[in-house]
Amino acid sequence: MAKPFDATLNSLIDARPQDWVAFLCARFGIPPGPAEIIDTDLSATVQADKVFRLVGPPVVYFHLELESGSRPRLPADLCRYNTLIGHGHDDPVHTVLLLLRPKANASDLTGTHVRLGVTGRPYHTFEYTVVRLWREPFDALLEGSPGTAPLALLTDEAAADYPAAMARFAERLRRPDVDGNLARELLGSTFVLCGLRYDPKKTIELYRSISMTLEDSTTYQWILQKGVAQGVAQGVAQGVAQGVAQEARKLLLIQARKRFANLPPTAEGALQAVADPARLERMAERIFDATSWDDLLATP
Repeated sequence: MAKPFDATLNSLIDARPQDWVAFLCARFGIPPGPAEIIDTDLSATVQADKVFRLVGPPVVYFHLELESGSRPRLPADLCRYNTLIGHGHDDPVHTVLLLLRPKANASDLTGTHVRLGVTGRPYHTFEYTVVRLWREPFDALLEGSPGTAPLALLTDEAAADYPAAMARFAERLRRPDVDGNLARELLGSTFVLCGLRYDPKKTIELYRSISMTLEDSTTYQWILQKGVAQGVAQGVAQGVAQGVAQEARKLLLIQARKRFANLPPTAEGALQAVADPARLERMAERIFDATSWDDLLATP
């Protein structure tokens, strides 16, 4: 079953998978190297979030599971995923559980899952790594690889001064290792991910400040021409006021594809049928709260 923000997280990982491999390698003191994403359809009912195979040497499998909310029996599920991924080879499989916000934390997420026998003695112990993102250092994430830089905004340090953190993220997008295509991906994904922790209206306000910071940069101009930053940074409502309702629809569709998995083929046509600018604005404000595309489209 798809989890909230799955589409956004998959988009973020797929944009720069090597950056995520480097993030995982650092957890185990392994130098990063060439890697590939492995098909995670483990069975008809089991699917892990992401599995990377580090080509090596040494050959290592990283199983990354991302959670934004509580989930019963999660340690047992992680153990099952790990076993299935490791079936058929002798290479190590390391499971990393990335908790995106405090709401996802639980007392049983200790990093160890133990199964007890009939005598009450443990007969199987599975160890996994828990990363509580809000406790991670802001600077280390922001100054690291660009593909994982958006995670910095979900830390406690960022939440302590959200405007300053967003301003520094804007500066990160101006660096030479972030080209126009990547900047577009990071902006769109970050806009949605910030809904995990912050008030949507506050995020829109801060994106306006990003537009002021980036207005002279080539990257920003490229994004602006595509109609992405205009809607994200200045808000869909302002885009409508400027007579570019069509661009507002395009932006809303982009964000919906990131927010919801398996968007129906009729989505674009349904959005084109929305002619009321005020309704487009209300839909943009609900992008974080809507539970599905149908729910978003039902916005009055």
